Amino acid sequence: MKLLHTGDLHLDSAFCGSDVFEAERKRDGQRRLLERIVRCAEEEDCDMILVAGDLFDGKYVTEQTAELVCRLFRETGRPVVIAPGNHDPYGEGSFYQTAELSENVYVFSSSELQSFFFEEWDLTVLGYAFLSSALTESPLNRGGIPPKEGGLRVLCAHADLSSPVSRYAPVTEGDIGRCEVDYAALGHIHNPSEIHAHVDPSIRYCGFAEGRSYDETGDGGVWIVTLEKGEPARVERRILSESRYLVREADLSGCAEASDVRGRIAEAVSRCGDGTGTHLRLSLVGTVEAEILGDVRRLAEEYGENLASLELKDLTVPVADGNALSRDVTLRGAFYQSLYAGLVDEDPAVRRKTALALRIGLAAIDNRRIPERSTDE
Repeated sequence: MKLLHTGDLHLDSAFCGSDVFEAERKRDGQRRLLERIVRCAEEEDCDMILVAGDLFDGKYVTEQTAELVCRLFRETGRPVVIAPGNHDPYGEGSFYQTAELSENVYVFSSSELQSFFFEEWDLTVLGYAFLSSALTESPLNRGGIPPKEGGLRVLCAHADLSSPVSRYAPVTEGDIGRCEVDYAALGHIHNPSEIHAHVDPSIRYCGFAEGRSYDETGDGGVWIVTLEKGEPARVERRILSESRYLVREADLSGCAEASDVRGRIAEAVSRCGDGTGTHLRLSLVGTVEAEILGDVRRLAEEYGENLASLELKDLTVPVADGNALSRDVTLRGAFYQSLYAGLVDEDPAVRRKTALALRIGLAAIDNRRIPERSTDE
């Protein structure tokens, strides 16, 4: 049989960093994403959809989103199994209690381990629900795991494999192993590559289906899982995201003219491929004269026209004649001497911050434009 494993969609996210119109545009994008996920299940001829928590970003679900979810799940016909997570816990007034869900939608409703059996595939789906924003004990470590008597068995759960003291269902590989599942469909960790590298390949986090910010970089998607009795699970990724967030660098070292700077930026942008859905954070690094670099905000506007958005972060080190500054008897020289120890420090972070201070200070002394600070400096 075939499963589509997804989760962490966070429908109706607030997108507080965006204005009201941009935020609503992004929420529309989330709804389109859900439509693509259901369509993917149909095109891949999946027998079932597993949603491993955080289908919604919070308790409040707009009428438009609620109606869409109910309609898509009803029209697909195939079973949809949902394990409510810490953002969308099962409880009084929640979508899961108030919505008119069709009979093919199965929702776990207890923090204790539960199961749904599907006779057509001789399949048991184990899982549990968050009842609030926290679940400090592993539901898989409380006993009550039914013995496996043939057939296929899957776990669908919102859980945290990364920390034994997590507030978000801290499970272990051993907990999952005791469940004797053929596949563990997990949610909660949005960037799970490091975890996947160290655990049983039949244990998978769904990851983000489409990035919402620079915390979720690259292309998002879902897992298509094929299960056969006595065989290891076969898992394939399907990319479904229309938009993506990328973080890149452009080294401006050696640029002698403003045109050289523009060329490096243009090259870095072009390497991102089709940019209509790309949000790019491009860090400008290396050594370059401030006068050549120019106004970073204007550069972002110029080269971001064909992207969803472009954020330029000026992390360059100003080209300065150290010998000349060390002999300078004016305020510029004294300022340089006061920062010299930081400029040659062994710690790159210290050097970077000191170089930023030098750049700002020299610009202020020379009555030039003071470069904007990066938000993480």
